[in-house]
Amino acid sequence: MLSIASLLPPPRSDLHPLPHTRPLHPLAALAPPLIYYLALLLLPPFPRSYPSLPLLRSVLALISGILFFRLPLAYHVPFSVGLTYQLALVGLYGGCRVLDVFFISPIILSHIPRRVKYNHAPRVEAPADGRNGMVGGRDSYFASHFLMPKENPVTETATTDEGWPHSWQDRAVWALELELSMRGAGFTWTSTDVRHTRKTWMPTVGNRIHSILLHVLPVLAGCWGIIRWIYIGYISEEKGEFDDLQFGLQLLLTAALGGFLMSAFSLGHSLFAILLSPLSPHPLAYFPPLYTSRVWSLTSVRGFWSYGWHRLFSRLFLVYGVWPGEWVERKIMGKGPDEPADVGKVVGGFVSSAFVHSFASWTVHGGIVKDASGEARFFAGCGIAVVVEELVKRIAMKSRRKQKQEGALDKEFRLDRWYDGVIGRVWWIGVLLYVGRNFARGWVKAGLVSEMSGL
Repeated sequence: MLSIASLLPPPRSDLHPLPHTRPLHPLAALAPPLIYYLALLLLPPFPRSYPSLPLLRSVLALISGILFFRLPLAYHVPFSVGLTYQLALVGLYGGCRVLDVFFISPIILSHIPRRVKYNHAPRVEAPADGRNGMVGGRDSYFASHFLMPKENPVTETATTDEGWPHSWQDRAVWALELELSMRGAGFTWTSTDVRHTRKTWMPTVGNRIHSILLHVLPVLAGCWGIIRWIYIGYISEEKGEFDDLQFGLQLLLTAALGGFLMSAFSLGHSLFAILLSPLSPHPLAYFPPLYTSRVWSLTSVRGFWSYGWHRLFSRLFLVYGVWPGEWVERKIMGKGPDEPADVGKVVGGFVSSAFVHSFASWTVHGGIVKDASGEARFFAGCGIAVVVEELVKRIAMKSRRKQKQEGALDKEFRLDRWYDGVIGRVWWIGVLLYVGRNFARGWVKAGLVSEMSGL
């Protein structure tokens, strides 16, 4: 008889999973999200009080959370380094999500997510918004990414439901929507990091297909070609390591890996949006832009992480990184609850991100912490860069304001300079490529780059 195992690719010799883990089987993969879904059915308050339901819900949530956290510690995907890495991300993200939904939000924050209904009203194309790269006309975000003749600029407004679902049918849909919404879009779970402006675009299926064919796939193929060329020509054949490459090739491989990831995320996002588009206007068909700014319009490291990268893990980093970081800074500095805590916010966000990605790397490095520390060094470098650039910006603005006050009669004096954007672009690209080598080094050692090269 034909078994499932016979249909799968053979195990990879360069995969180094955690000791004592075993190959993932379907039941272990399906049980955590299914039990999580059952618990979500019981999360919205019922019209009548049922004393046993809170206990049942908590038990289901605990079982689901434990199974999520257990996934990467007990299993691996023998035929793929990349899927084993993603298994760790899914397990850690899923477990943290369950804790947030059933314990942190309702108990500590007294908040159960409510549905949010979006309305998109046509708007007149606006002039350039230099803060986030959302601009109108032929230089707009939409035109730059889709190059379509008919643009559809809209202004988005959100209305929160007054209550929660009560019927089992409505609960079933509500639970499915919340489980699938990684960024919290469609619920009051969404953070400001998901959407930075109400002025957005509503790409059609044709727009998305056009974008995939003319933008995403060419970039994806080009980056893959560079990755394969460098790996086969300079690492595989020479039996070398990442550090054996010339510095220029290290930067090029790092840039290609970053471009490949951005394009792959964009491709997956667009494909899901296309597949679910027949459900529109149902919330499951709502796919807000994955990236809210053009890469070449960014002028800082903070701008890249705020506007140039996806926000799929924004809720996780907010709850387990940003909020604790702000709390620690306020306690140490004696700040009030309404005072800004930007340093704690930045440090907390990057520390949480470093932990999540380092954990995933640890599961494909055989549990060797030293080999899995590249991601932590990368995010630590980015966090330091954000703090440094903010300090430099404040010092520069303070100096320029002083100059403006001294030359009060000069009406043409501007706080910004023509070279600010040039320096900012060189700075953030240089920082990400330089510290990003730590990420690339770990991926080469783990066998991820070999798998991406098709070997």
